[in-house]
Amino acid sequence: MAAIIKTRFMHFHKQWLSLLFWLLVPVVFSTLFVVTATQWQQETQIPVGLVVEDESKLAADLTEAINDNPLLSVQQTEMNQALRQLEQHQLDSVFVIRDGYEEEISSNNRNRLITAYTSDRSFAYTPVKEAIASYVQEDASSSRAAHYVIQLAEQQNGNIGWNWEEIVTTSKEIKKQEALLHTTFSFHQSEKQEDTSISLWNIWGIWAAFALLSTFFLFDWLIKERQSSITLRLSLLNISYKSYLLYNGLIYLALLWLVDGIVLGIFDYYLDEQIRLADFLSMLSFQFSISTIAFLFAQFFRSTFHYYVSVLPIVMLLSILGGAWISVPFDHGWVTALSPIDAFLKGKVVNSWLLGSVILLACWYFRKEKAYA
Repeated sequence: MAAIIKTRFMHFHKQWLSLLFWLLVPVVFSTLFVVTATQWQQETQIPVGLVVEDESKLAADLTEAINDNPLLSVQQTEMNQALRQLEQHQLDSVFVIRDGYEEEISSNNRNRLITAYTSDRSFAYTPVKEAIASYVQEDASSSRAAHYVIQLAEQQNGNIGWNWEEIVTTSKEIKKQEALLHTTFSFHQSEKQEDTSISLWNIWGIWAAFALLSTFFLFDWLIKERQSSITLRLSLLNISYKSYLLYNGLIYLALLWLVDGIVLGIFDYYLDEQIRLADFLSMLSFQFSISTIAFLFAQFFRSTFHYYVSVLPIVMLLSILGGAWISVPFDHGWVTALSPIDAFLKGKVVNSWLLGSVILLACWYFRKEKAYA
């Protein structure tokens, strides 16, 4: 094993530029992509239709919160006109505040308070929906807290002198004054600014897509080392050809894991991403899965050109299915499960891709080769 490691590092020394490039592709390209896309996003607004059927104060406050979002171009209109503009793709999506919104909130009912309409071009629907849902969640939380305060007063046989509406209004004023629900974002050693934006991009999804691409390209060594001269030298080793390939594959995997750990540190330090142990384990599982798939897939080719041509559409397809580039507006488990990126973004350590890659690797290693006289 020591001789294999020494030999592999000799290869690394001769091909250090190519190796370094593909190791840095995920972190560098994902960061550049997200920074550039976010800059472009901040200079544009998402056209959204808003139909308000409820005339209560709570509905008016929700309407004001939606209108105040700097990344939304809200057009408040009637239902028929909003749907017509949606069909003509003048609006990304339409949201309807149904009649009885305040009554439902005061009854602690959080289901079907807002109705949404989309088209086949509603690319920003998912993040906009989540932003509006957060506003509704604030109202629901204030209502639940108001009921809890009134209940406590009744249990103590007292009377606080405030009704539900006054408690909700007061709680909202306190939230605005204390900024309880506001978050901040800043790069390292830069001034923190309030974050009110809606991000269409998930940096972990972008990183996963580029990691998938770079992993496939790094494992092209399996094709290059099938040359006759190298194969003859391998026949002098005391280990089998499969063991040689497996040991070298583990070296590449260990190197990729090391780089992944550095990526976690970079994202945590400079991009203020909260890293948990589950995220680290999920990343290790994801890297093992895609490395194993690339390791096995490369052995079907004898030409690096055909390998590269085959890899590009596969990477693009898996990235789209996994929701790497943009959040998918649907949730079909059998579709998203076709990509290892989906399991990684959901933080799944043990998943079908990990188990499948282990089984395929074991079948490959222990399968007997046909011998010809």
